[in-house]
Amino acid sequence: MKPLELQKAIKRKEIAPLYFLYGDESFLLEKTVASLQEELLDPNLLHFNLTIFYGSESTPQDIISSAKTHPIAGGYRMVVVKEADKLKSPWKVFTSYFSQPLASTCLVFCGEKLPLKSQPLSTFKKKGVPVRFYHPYDREIPGWIRNIAQTCNKKVSGSAVSLLNTELENDLQTIYKEIEKLAAYVGDREVIEVDDVKEVVTVNRGVSVFKLNDHIADKDREGALYVLKHLLGAGEPPLKILTMITRQTRLLVRAKEMLEQGLSQTEIGRKLGIRDFYLKDFIRRAQVVSRPQGEKSIHLLFRSDWKLKSSRVDKRLVLEDLITGLCVL
Repeated sequence: MKPLELQKAIKRKEIAPLYFLYGDESFLLEKTVASLQEELLDPNLLHFNLTIFYGSESTPQDIISSAKTHPIAGGYRMVVVKEADKLKSPWKVFTSYFSQPLASTCLVFCGEKLPLKSQPLSTFKKKGVPVRFYHPYDREIPGWIRNIAQTCNKKVSGSAVSLLNTELENDLQTIYKEIEKLAAYVGDREVIEVDDVKEVVTVNRGVSVFKLNDHIADKDREGALYVLKHLLGAGEPPLKILTMITRQTRLLVRAKEMLEQGLSQTEIGRKLGIRDFYLKDFIRRAQVVSRPQGEKSIHLLFRSDWKLKSSRVDKRLVLEDLITGLCVL
């Protein structure tokens, strides 16, 4: 089972008596433990029905004894073993409990690695669920965006998902924070729209390379320099900024060539990988690009690349000169 599948199962109240959550995505792992706790336990009875152990400080006997304890006032009891991969005793000690776990207890092991091997692992899998938590792949981010929004009782439109995916990349912790802000921003409205994302996410993150390219394409020198200042202040690498400007410039030049060849906007968007929510503005900007402008832009970009990599000139000044040059073409 994958992390997103586990989140959905929890929402459906499909709870296993045993979990082993492991991997290097600690933020998501902790969020999943919190989701289980929220789903299973009465907040007023946490003192009685929630026990937390640490592997390096605990024995299997103490953990099993706690797991066999029935919950107060019915419902569920939850036992969480953090740093479970640091348990000093052999895992075969748990085999008997793994084969017959108490139905009213959710026993959750957490760790960086899955230490279960051979027989203990085989027995565990009959009743339990091991889940590896990893940094999500790009293709999985839209699903996470929708899932996180559901925890805030919101839906996200397709174009808003696309923009969030572009702006936030695959940083789940940032995605959680930004969607919580969006949920508060839209208030009673059920659906988060692309305009909400443009207002809230780019403002709260300061600014983005996405916005920088828009200002450059619109020949808005002051706006572009303002965005650049904030990007550099936020620690964005100058070479990464240049790479994104170069990519966008090349796309605009190619789009203008395709327009002259008679391709439709939809065809251009598909061939260049331009997302639907941005396609209309992208085509509008491509239409005003001339061949001489495109050639001069590429020359400026090559020169700036050389300066960033080879000269001692202040990198901020290199980018400021580039932006000024691109905006006056």
